[in-house]
This record gives sequence, C-alpha cells and structure tokens, in this order.
Amino acid sequence: MAEKKRSMGVAVMGPMRSGTTLVADLLTVRGRSLVLSEPNLLGAWHPVVAHAIHRLVTEFGIEVPPPPAEKPPARIFNYFDRAVLPELQGLDFWGVKYVDLFGWRELFQRYQPRKLILCVRDLREVVVSSIELAERMKLGFPGGAHMRDEAWILTRLAHSVHELLALRKLPHFVLRYEDLVEDPKVRERLAAYVGLDELGTERLNLTIERDSRQSWESRKHGSGVTKKALGRFEREPPGPVRNLAERVWRLLGEYSVAFDYEVAEPKARIQGHDFSAPARPGRNPVPYAKGEEWNWRGPKQLEPSFARRRARRLASMNIPQNAVVLDLGGGLSSMITELPKGGRLILADVTERTPQTRAADLLQGKLPPKGRATFVLALEILEQVENPGRFLKNLRGYGLPVLLSYHATDDTADIDRAALGWRSHLSRSQLQRGLATVGFRVTASWAFDGRQSMLKLRPMPASARKAQVEAEDAA
Repeated sequence: MAEKKRSMGVAVMGPMRSGTTLVADLLTVRGRSLVLSEPNLLGAWHPVVAHAIHRLVTEFGIEVPPPPAEKPPARIFNYFDRAVLPELQGLDFWGVKYVDLFGWRELFQRYQPRKLILCVRDLREVVVSSIELAERMKLGFPGGAHMRDEAWILTRLAHSVHELLALRKLPHFVLRYEDLVEDPKVRERLAAYVGLDELGTERLNLTIERDSRQSWESRKHGSGVTKKALGRFEREPPGPVRNLAERVWRLLGEYSVAFDYEVAEPKARIQGHDFSAPARPGRNPVPYAKGEEWNWRGPKQLEPSFARRRARRLASMNIPQNAVVLDLGGGLSSMITELPKGGRLILADVTERTPQTRAADLLQGKLPPKGRATFVLALEILEQVENPGRFLKNLRGYGLPVLLSYHATDDTADIDRAALGWRSHLSRSQLQRGLATVGFRVTASWAFDGRQSMLKLRPMPASARKAQVEAEDAA
C-alpha cells in the first residue's frame, strides 16, 4: 500500500489515565472520523486485539471482514492494512490513541500522522488513578513470571514521560486533562485543531473495554465530559499510594516543567536516579519490558514499590494452601495471582478504593476486622505506620500467623527514610522485642534482598510469651 494511503489524520499519545480514551471518543464522529484506542498495529498477531478493532469499526458503522480464524497473519497490521484501512480512507480522517508509547517512532514511519495530540495530567493524579484502574481490572498476570503492580506503574510512567518529552519535539497540540474537562473553549480548540465542526458525543472506544472498566467509568461520568475525576491526589489519604504518587512527581520533575504543572521544591526533587537520567535520542533510560518481570531488581536506588514486589514474591512461597489471606499492604491486590491453590485474598487499604476493599486507618495502627481470614500479610506497611506498637499489638490480636516485611534501620543506614515516606524507624532488636512483647514467636530472614527482612510470626500462648520476654530481659 502506498505510503500516502497509510497516513493517518491524528495520533493521540499520553500516559495512562491522562484522558486519552476520552479524547479518542471526542474525535470519533460517525461518518466523519474514527480514532482507534490501543490497536497495537505493529504488534504480533493477537486475536483479542484484532477482534476489538473489528468490533469498534463495525459499531462505528463500517462493515469490514472479521479477523481470520485460521492461519492468522504474523502481525496485526497485516489484517488492518488489508481489511480495515481501505474502508477508513473515505472518512475525513482516522487515527490512533496510545498510552503504550513504546515503538511510536516505528508506528509513525508506517502511519505518519498529520496531527499529533499529547495528552497530559498532573502525575500525582495519574498515579492515584492508575492504582484504582489496575485494582478494579485486576491487571496482574498469574504464573509468577510477570506482574502489573506498583513497580510496574512506576516503571511504565517513567518510560512514558521520557517518550512524551521526545514526542514534544514534533509539531503537536498539548491537551491537559484538567483543562479539557473544565474549559469548553479548550474542547473547541481541540475540534478546530483536527478540523471538526463539533466533537463526538458517543463513548465507542470505552464500550469495547472490559466490563470491569467500562461499567465503572460509565457510572462515574455517564456519556459526557465531567470533572468528577479531578482532585484525586488531594482526596488520597496518607499511605502507600500517596507516597508513590509524590515519589513519581518528585522523580520526574522535567515533565511538570514541560507541561506547566506544579513542580516540587528543589530540596524535594530526586536527583541522580536511574529513571530520571537524561534520555539520548532513541534511547529511553527506563527499560520498558523489564517492568513486569518479578526478578528484575529495578533501579539501583531503593524503591519501595520494587521492595514490595520482592516481598510479595517471597511471601507467595510461604502461604499455606487454601488460606484466606488478609493483605494489610494497601494499594493493589497483586498477591491475588500468586496465592497457592485454593487461596483467597482480602485487601485492606487506607481508603475504600473498590467496593471489595476493607478500609482502615492503617498508618495509625488501626486494623480492620479479620473476618474469615486464616493468614495475614503485612508487607511494606509497617515502615509507614506512625504508631508501630499499636499496629503490632492489633496484629497479634488477630491470633493468626503473619508474614511481615520491614526495612530495619540496621540495613538502611545510608537511606533517607523520611524521603521515602517512612514514619517508623526500628532496628532489628527493637522490632524483635516489640513482636515478642505483644506475643509473637519470630522466625526472621534478615535482609533477604540486601535491605529488607521477612519475618514469620506465630502467636504464642501467654505462658510462652512471658517466658520469652523474661529470657530477653535476662540476656
């Protein structure tokens, strides 16, 4: 197919949760224009993606042949170029929307866009919204090899920021999510930029999403443009998710400068980090593919999200079959894909992020009722607790076996713990004594990953508890 016939009218590019799907639907007007969400045109053949393209195009009103059921082509573009693209040529324009920015240069070589829209949003809002999306859609991969967790979100956003800054060197239209939903004039400028008299009013791209996302988004926003998603970071209580949001924001300050968002004070900015290193032409300092690998240690700097990934991995090997696990970590229920046979997960968080989440003021040491739990996880949470004594006492109150991870001060002498959002600072001996005092028998794997320790806790009967404390006092 000639290059001019493969050119597209618009490419919408941005990090996840920056309003790209909304923009794709606003630029989709029956009979005039169609923007496809995440078609992965250069990717290897995937029947789910191909059928999503077919469904969107047919629901738009254009009849195209369905994807082949037998002997599929090597890549998605083989089907798209043959069966779909010729039918799109009769429109005023067609385009694509991507939050997966890996390989955009090759994409633009094959389908050169006449217009480029860069969707952006305050990174703190992006992180909080990404956590909720991942939790509602259960984006983890089972099997132990891959996981979409907090470390994946950090890696993915860092990668996307570097690619956006590279895309910014091309002629483009910057569309801030906050302005898009608040200012009708911005929507008018968007329509004028792509040559539409008015924007679309249907959510066609949203309708082809998984129901776990489509129904949630539709209930929240309906079919229109609303402000309901603004202020996510301001509403997020202190805890692991807020800490991650602030860390991403402080780490990727060049993004905030480039797109006119609030910038962290100089002393709060993270300097000399692997993920914020200057990108060379065509070379992103953040390895895109490694972000989902359980055994990738991440950047050389200590990152709590990667520490939690390692803790989850080790915990998965120490949970009994058929356990009902109460996870006090907050954030994502990524452990759900790593539980042994017959296991079930109950997630506790500092806020009710989904209807299934048990909310509790974890950072004040207040824990939710155990319900039917038979096992407890407390991974990467004790560091952030303001009252660790109350937390450990209430943990013992469950009367259940516990796996607890912690970065003792002995193993983090060179780390600025406060900069990581950590509020408790216990040495190994202080932690052991605190656990014995409340009535736990402790088996410790100190610094199993070089920094972080995993402790197996078993409730002791009162007599054994008294004897252990007396023995430690005598020692």
